[in-house]
Amino acid sequence: MIIQPTKSTSSSLALIVAVAAACWIGRCDAAVVTVTNPGFEDISGESPFNEFTFGPLNGWGLYDPGGITNGGAGGTYYIGTLTPNPPTNFTNGASEGQRVAIAFNFFGSGGQGEYGLQQTLTETLQANTSYSLQVDIGNIASGTAQNGQFFNLDGFSGYRVDLLAGGVLLAQDNNSLFGAIAEGQFGTSVVNFNTGTSHAQLGETLQIRLVNLNQVDPSFPLADLEVDFDNVRLNASAVPEPSSIAVLGCLVCGWALRRRHRATSFDA
Repeated sequence: MIIQPTKSTSSSLALIVAVAAACWIGRCDAAVVTVTNPGFEDISGESPFNEFTFGPLNGWGLYDPGGITNGGAGGTYYIGTLTPNPPTNFTNGASEGQRVAIAFNFFGSGGQGEYGLQQTLTETLQANTSYSLQVDIGNIASGTAQNGQFFNLDGFSGYRVDLLAGGVLLAQDNNSLFGAIAEGQFGTSVVNFNTGTSHAQLGETLQIRLVNLNQVDPSFPLADLEVDFDNVRLNASAVPEPSSIAVLGCLVCGWALRRRHRATSFDA
């Protein structure tokens, strides 16, 4: 008589192998990378004006490579935060929490250069790691502010989300959601980047950059230009070296052959 492995034994073996493989390739090692003030809710020390704050945000600095914003607090360019009062500006309010970050400039200044927010993290770029950066991008709708001023915000001026290390660009989402986010709604930008065993920026601090491209929407040439950002999150997952995957494959094959040999060696 030949004793064969039972269906339950085979299923259990398959489950064990699957779990081991998942853990080996790093799926069990996913970790949230700390981002300061990721939802822009912390406005302590800032200067509120009705539903707005203007100027640099807690944890975030001004990104202004062309020196066009005069510090980001007006009178043409503004970075800051907004508490949208739905359905004004956003149908359902902020995508997370109560506030969103804004990068706004008045009609007539479009095309003068990009600008926005940036943050240097405490985390450094690691080898054999998969990074996933997600940011909610808001296409703000026209509306009247609490002070009675109407803002024509039709159209969309374009955005970019950058992931950097040591000031060097690793990966970006360059306006891929343009035309896909309805007025008054949010869409999620995703930026993925994987390191191998070596990379020139290993050990350098990670950075996140949120950019208003400041491009005039040809369909709405007389509108002000604004991009809103919310719910910034960055995850890092360890991934194995190819040699480690090969070792796992050999172990699994060896285990399976051993089980088969044991099952067929009992004769009666």
